[in-house]
Amino acid sequence: MKKLGLADLIHPLAVDTFMARYWQKKPYVCHGSPQRFADIAAIPELSSIDALLEAWRGDADAWAPRDTKNPLINATARQLPAFYESGYTLYLSKVEDHVPALEPIARALERDLGLRQDDVYFEAFISQGTGSTFHFDPNVTINIQLIGSKQWSVAANQHVVNPHVGWSSGAAVNEHMQRYARQPFPTRMPSSCKSFEAKPGTLVYLHPGYWHCTLNHEPSLSLLFTINPPSWTDLLMEEIKERMLKHDAGRELAFGLGSTLGQEEKRQRLQSLIDATGEAVATLSATTLLADWGGTFTAAFERNPQIEFEIDSSRNDDMLVMKAGRKRERSILAPDARQVLQWISARKKPFHGHHAVQALGAVATARIGEILEEFAEIGLILRKNNY
Repeated sequence: MKKLGLADLIHPLAVDTFMARYWQKKPYVCHGSPQRFADIAAIPELSSIDALLEAWRGDADAWAPRDTKNPLINATARQLPAFYESGYTLYLSKVEDHVPALEPIARALERDLGLRQDDVYFEAFISQGTGSTFHFDPNVTINIQLIGSKQWSVAANQHVVNPHVGWSSGAAVNEHMQRYARQPFPTRMPSSCKSFEAKPGTLVYLHPGYWHCTLNHEPSLSLLFTINPPSWTDLLMEEIKERMLKHDAGRELAFGLGSTLGQEEKRQRLQSLIDATGEAVATLSATTLLADWGGTFTAAFERNPQIEFEIDSSRNDDMLVMKAGRKRERSILAPDARQVLQWISARKKPFHGHHAVQALGAVATARIGEILEEFAEIGLILRKNNY
C-alpha cells in the first residue's frame, strides 16, 4: 500500500505549485481534518499523549515554561509524565525509533523529495499551557498538529540566510554564524510577524531560518517531519578530508603552533599541504560526487552484456542462473529481488536507482538499494557513475 507522501501532506495544493511558490521560500499553512493524514492518524501510539509517553523508552528533553528561568533537563522516560504535568514542554527526537509505523512514512517522503535514507526523521512536541520562545531552525520542518490547539507566530528572517545551526532567544550566537549574519539578532519577534492558530489537522511548513514561536493553553501534541540532509559544505569537507588523510604530512600532529621556533619550517610544511589540498580539490568531479553522495539511488546502472541469466523456478526457491561463457553460477533469488530483476530485464536503456524505486512501489526503498548493490557486486549489472 502506498504510504503517505508529499502530495498527501500538502493536499489540496499540487506538488509543482508547492515547490514553485513555497519550498525554501515562505511558510505553507493548511488546515483540515487529521484524518487526511490517515497513515499517521491510525497509529495507536499517536492516538493520545499518554499513549506516546507509554511507548517512549528513551530519554528526552524537557523545556521549562517560558516565564521561568529553569534549565533544560534531559529526562528519563519515567520522568517525562511528571515534567509534562508540571508545565514543561517535552521534545522527543527520532520518534520512529519508538513508533516503528512512522519509519516507512519517513522513507516515502525521502523518495518524493529525492533525499537519501535517514535525511528525514520525526520529532514530537508535547506540552500544555506553554510553548517555544522565538527561534529558528537549521532544517526544513513539516509540523502536523495532532491533538489540541497551538498559537503560532512566524516571520521572515532578514538577519541570516541558510543558517548552519539553529538559534533561540537568549542563547549565544554561534561564532561562525556571527561572521555571516547580516545584522545582530533581535530580542523579540519582528513586528512584521503573522499569527495563526493550529488545530488538529493543521500542517505548517517552514524552511531553514524562518522565525517562529508557539504558545498553547491546552494539552497539545504535534508531530514534525524534520528534513535534515547535510549541507554542500559538509559534504565537500568530508571529501577533501578523505583525500588529505592519504598524505603522511597531513596526518602529522600540528606541534609548535604556540611558538615561533622553526617558523619557516612550519610555514613551508603548511604551504605544501595547502598546495596538496588545491590539487585534491582539482580532482573532484561534480558528476562523480553527486553519484557517490546519492549512493545507489542516484548512481546509474546498465545490464552487463557479457552475462546471460535466467530464473529457475523448478524448485521450492527461485534460483538465479548466471551464464558467462561456459561458466554457470546459481544462487537463491528472494521474491523481492525477482521483482527487481524482472523490471531490469524489461529495460533496454541504462537507468538510475531512483527509477527502480518509482516503478517498484511494492518493494521497500532500502531493499531496492540493497538488491541493486548485490546485482552490481555479482556483475549482473554495471554501475555507470558518469551517466
